Amino acid sequence: MPRLLVLSAGAGAGHNRAAEAVREHAREAGVDAEWFDSLHFTGRVFRTLYAESYIWMASHSPALWGMLYTMMGKRSERPNLRKLMKTYDSMNYRRLMRHIEEFRPDAIISTHFLPTNVVLAHLGTSGPPVFTVITDLDVHSIWIAEGVAGYFAGNEQVRWLVEKYGTPPDRVHVTGIPIHPAFSRTRGRDAVRKELSLTPGLPVALFMSGGFAMGNMEEALERLLGLPNEFQLLVVAGKNEKMKSRLEKIARKSRRPCRVLGFVPNVHDFMEASDLMISKAGGLTSSECIARSLPLVVFSPIPGQEERNADFLMERGAAVKAATMDLLEYRVGELMSDLPRLDRMRASAAAIARPLAGREIVDRVVQYLKK
Repeated sequence: MPRLLVLSAGAGAGHNRAAEAVREHAREAGVDAEWFDSLHFTGRVFRTLYAESYIWMASHSPALWGMLYTMMGKRSERPNLRKLMKTYDSMNYRRLMRHIEEFRPDAIISTHFLPTNVVLAHLGTSGPPVFTVITDLDVHSIWIAEGVAGYFAGNEQVRWLVEKYGTPPDRVHVTGIPIHPAFSRTRGRDAVRKELSLTPGLPVALFMSGGFAMGNMEEALERLLGLPNEFQLLVVAGKNEKMKSRLEKIARKSRRPCRVLGFVPNVHDFMEASDLMISKAGGLTSSECIARSLPLVVFSPIPGQEERNADFLMERGAAVKAATMDLLEYRVGELMSDLPRLDRMRASAAAIARPLAGREIVDRVVQYLKK
């Protein structure tokens, strides 16, 4: 039986969720697999700066992140950037390489470009084959590296771009973005709504905190609670207890059915129970939504990958975008007044869903190893 090592880099939660999804699909298929965040094998200072610098820019200076994203994508700058990254990686990731040597995987599946670059910088093509999972519905050129055995793309557009960047077509596979196996299983919306004690017959809007600054989420909730439409709200604040307390205080002042929750391990159930989701447009969140045939209102997407994810979903009819608070209020009110349109968006989402992407990725890697 092959042994797979799944590597991520915890700069944003999506890369880790994708890695965890691949591991779980592998285990369900009876394949030996482990997942590690490659940043855990670096120094604490670097780990903090690498992970939190992106989060800080995305939350407080998205325009700066958008500028960097565009600059890093210029092909003329990539040789120097690649050389610098390769030199740094060869010095900073010795602990990770020792771990790989001890683990002795038959193949490595990476859900971030960083571990891909690290492994190839140290081992080249003499080590286990390295596969890269692209975790957005678009792709940045920084994901492309020489020596990758195969890329797994979320859609045909990504496949085309990866090939355009110089990758042989037989190394690019359209699988979708891997999400947890729980999203491939349904229990029926009515049954889940009953389990979650939701009001029967009343549409449900799910408001997820991912990427929202505290003040933004509070104002957004006040706006949503003030809409005249008849619907109920589920608000997920994640692990931010201070935010959760403030949102609960706001919700108590409203007559609208509204429940505020912290971290929920069964987000797949909340998505199945909902008619509409309000959130950011990360690659994993977007893939989870369409796997649940759930229309998405994308609020103020971060320039770069989130804007491109939102564009893809809007082009396919599965999402709308709200660039400002006023437009968020308008978009949600508009959709909650037009349930047939929500049904059409739900059908559009279902048409592009790939809930078993993780299983297909594992199967393709296993087949590669049998050659």
